[in-house]
Amino acid sequence: MRYQLLALDLDGTVVNHDLTIDPRVNTAITAAQAAGIIVTIATGRMYGAALPFATALNIQQPLICYQGAVIRDAPSGHIRYAMTMPGAVTAEAVQMLLDRDIFVVAYIDEVLHIAQRRPELDLYLSYHPEGAEVRLCDDLPAVVAEHPATKLLFVAEPEIVGPTLAELQRAVGDRLVTTRSHQLFGELTALGVSKGRALAELAQQLGIPQAAVVAIGDQENDLEMVAWAGLGLAMGNAIPALKAIANQTIPSIEDAGVAWAIEQLLLAPDA
Repeated sequence: MRYQLLALDLDGTVVNHDLTIDPRVNTAITAAQAAGIIVTIATGRMYGAALPFATALNIQQPLICYQGAVIRDAPSGHIRYAMTMPGAVTAEAVQMLLDRDIFVVAYIDEVLHIAQRRPELDLYLSYHPEGAEVRLCDDLPAVVAEHPATKLLFVAEPEIVGPTLAELQRAVGDRLVTTRSHQLFGELTALGVSKGRALAELAQQLGIPQAAVVAIGDQENDLEMVAWAGLGLAMGNAIPALKAIANQTIPSIEDAGVAWAIEQLLLAPDA
């Protein structure tokens, strides 16, 4: 099978914990693109936070952002696909988190809306050296009720994230998608949003069959796209659930797993 489209998660897959990219990975992505493979990023990050990584990797293809809620061209920013969250249930979820004293961010038009400034904001922004506009809101539930959000993200200790997501799932899981993107982050998006659905949409727009698509990830929010792709790969550092559904587990991010996959599975003479 000649693979035509490669979708890469960012954090924990391409981007190391110190927000750097292994030169081996950069070189391999360059080689894949030179061989005619379309490379895209599929991330929970917003477009403005994903674009610097795309630029560093010389990726000039549509980017899947916000867990799959948005597909935007790089670098023009043209929106190919977008799903926003219904106001009433989004406000309900925000109020639940605030009632539990959990720090929550609402993404509206690439701006981070918050109810109050807390240390969790600085922690979250430490993962975003590109900078982000932050807007303080007197009544965050009212804001998201009136202005559709693309995503909610909350920040909590690892032992709090799981139970909070479970509680949100029970309360709004039939109206919003809940997922864990990091040990410290839980996220909510519109019903039907996933990296897998967005990857299928992008492949269709590009005229690429499912069997010719490769996806690589490491976290819960990568499950759908790894399962959907013709070749779904789990990083060596991936969660057990992702390894269980992937076609193959590749080396970890510390061992430049993405570079290994490109070289051994996509560009090898018998690939």
